[in-house]
Amino acid sequence: MRSVKFLFLVAISFMFFSESPAQIAGTRDLQVGELWHQDEDIPSGGWEVSYAWPGNHWRRRDESEVRQTTATTRMCGLSCGLRDWYDRRKNFYPYAVYTVSSSIIEHVPGNFGGGVNIIFKKILRRKPPTVIVDGVENPSRHPYDEIDPSIPSDALLRIRWASKVGITFQQDYYAYAEKSSDSYFYVDFHALNNGNLDANENDKPELNNQELHDVYFNYGTQPFISYEGSQQNLTIWEDRNDDWVEYYGENYLDYLGSGTPLNPAGDPTADSLRVFMVWDGNNNKHQGIDDTGDPDENIGWIEPSPGQGRFMSAQYFGMGILHADMSADDESNDLSQPVTTVWHPADVAMATTREGYEFFFAGGHIPSPQEMGFTEPNDPVNVARPNPYVGIGPYEMPFNTDVHWTMLIAVNGLAQDSCIYYGRKWWQWFNGGTGINDEEKNAIIATGRDSLFKVFSRATKRYFRNVEAGRNPFDMPDPPPAPDLTVTAGPRSVILEWSDVSNEPDPDTGVNDFAGYRIYRSQGRNDSTYTMIWECGGNSGNPVVNRYVDDKVQRGFAYYYYVTAYDDGSQNWEQPGKSLESGKYWNMMQRNTPVYPYLPPDSTANASLDNIKVIPNPYHDKAIKNNFPGEPNKIMFINLPGKCTIRIYTLSGDLVKTLYHEDGTSQESWNQVSENNQLIFSGVYLYAVESDMGNKIGKFVIIRTSTSEEIEQGWY
Repeated sequence: MRSVKFLFLVAISFMFFSESPAQIAGTRDLQVGELWHQDEDIPSGGWEVSYAWPGNHWRRRDESEVRQTTATTRMCGLSCGLRDWYDRRKNFYPYAVYTVSSSIIEHVPGNFGGGVNIIFKKILRRKPPTVIVDGVENPSRHPYDEIDPSIPSDALLRIRWASKVGITFQQDYYAYAEKSSDSYFYVDFHALNNGNLDANENDKPELNNQELHDVYFNYGTQPFISYEGSQQNLTIWEDRNDDWVEYYGENYLDYLGSGTPLNPAGDPTADSLRVFMVWDGNNNKHQGIDDTGDPDENIGWIEPSPGQGRFMSAQYFGMGILHADMSADDESNDLSQPVTTVWHPADVAMATTREGYEFFFAGGHIPSPQEMGFTEPNDPVNVARPNPYVGIGPYEMPFNTDVHWTMLIAVNGLAQDSCIYYGRKWWQWFNGGTGINDEEKNAIIATGRDSLFKVFSRATKRYFRNVEAGRNPFDMPDPPPAPDLTVTAGPRSVILEWSDVSNEPDPDTGVNDFAGYRIYRSQGRNDSTYTMIWECGGNSGNPVVNRYVDDKVQRGFAYYYYVTAYDDGSQNWEQPGKSLESGKYWNMMQRNTPVYPYLPPDSTANASLDNIKVIPNPYHDKAIKNNFPGEPNKIMFINLPGKCTIRIYTLSGDLVKTLYHEDGTSQESWNQVSENNQLIFSGVYLYAVESDMGNKIGKFVIIRTSTSEEIEQGWY
């Protein structure tokens, strides 16, 4: 019986244990691919960090807070509705609604929210690489609870909890690092009617022997595409939020006909995907700007972004159903699901629990806001904060039976380089120059819809191909593991060394298909474009080695690296011969630990304190793009002794800052922040160097002429 098999699998999962590095209590993060996500032990998403794409984009909001800026939902999670239900005190409810958080379906009176956690753990297939920069180990981007080589994905986040209606839920995220799979998750659900209300599934059920009737399950989100965009308009809700929602694929059964998802026999003109989408619209309240895509004005953030006009909300979020059981006794896929695809303005409340049940769970399909004729996505009564819900059901669930379903959640859109490039062209046009206008801008951003469709199509085909081939539905061809990485600053160079993973066999076949390594580098920021600078093995013409010296660098500039391993494609059972490469986030250097190549102090007879200089001098805030990328307020003292003290004064003799130079190099940087933690003003400043070689006094000039209006026009 299915319920017995499911309970056995759960018992096995409790038995497995391996080393468990420390995790943050109450949350777990998935950051192995381009789609990042945080969730909680009762899974309602990470507050404002759910389904971030692309990953690893951060910005300083104030002096104390650095925020991830590419999230797509504020909250997200599971709900269910059922009929004729009794609680443990035998109170009767003709309609009952349960949700992991009252904020997911917050407008149904008397809903049962929350629950009790049973399992909450992140499992990795392999121990993640270690990254050491200049002798200091980077904090791990991938803390985990267990290592299990048998899981079909790179990472698995498992959350199991007891609900208040006697259903024990299990929600499993399958996440991938390889490029063809790094923008989506398979999210697998089980709902077991075991009557349990607490963390102990082995004691007597609190709701024993109750059959559940007309049970629906749905997954909903509070979208906001994205946090960075909303904050730039001075309010986190972005003037009531301006996202559009749409369900695409209600004609799926016509498309399928009598065939299978991989081999449809129906109407080729019908919809072939089933995806609920969310994307950014124009809030019509930001005077003078069509803010579709949220072009960056650098308002409300301390840290400047890479480009004025950059599209900050160009991604498309999507969720859909891949599998839903026919019934609690039939595991076959009910291709008529989902039965409910509705959206609801978040500020409009339901009157009764019955009304909420009939809308959110048995509501069928409703047209998108645009199909209904709305032109402003921030209409506070009809459209604002349009939360989408996709649901399956209804099910009859006898005691100790379960229902299983699988979702696909993906995000994709315009690449960051394109967001910067086209955003600047739009900004030029907006400020009276040549470039692209609003209509052209919006058409470019809308290409993200096709990008999302491609991801959905690829992931959907992979899932059903695995099912039809008898594979684990969440399996995929695997690249070699990423190596441990050590990065060390050197004289006019950076030395990279990495561990040997050439003997690691393919996880699926056991065959060694390793081919070589590739090195990627970024300058200034670790969330900008990385360029492959070198490779070995394969067809590169370079023998496989585990060390490389990068001498194409400049002293004092910040550099970030990661190293991948790639295979020969012989074990790629999806596309034979196509090489696969380990993901970039396994050993990418962290944002606050760059490496700086340097020049050693002059040890010749010509060494002199007279050679000490400040660069740039003068410093001009309108020229920062030509100075040190990613470090807009940086100046450098160069040609220093290996050890010295630098004191900086105003012309009137007031001490501004003391720098202790002790690293043995010939350079020391300063971010122009005083001892009082204030950015210094325009002016002429004196510096005094004290060392065993003697003393040196010099001066430098700081010029700050940019007003806030000039900054908005693109100096940053």
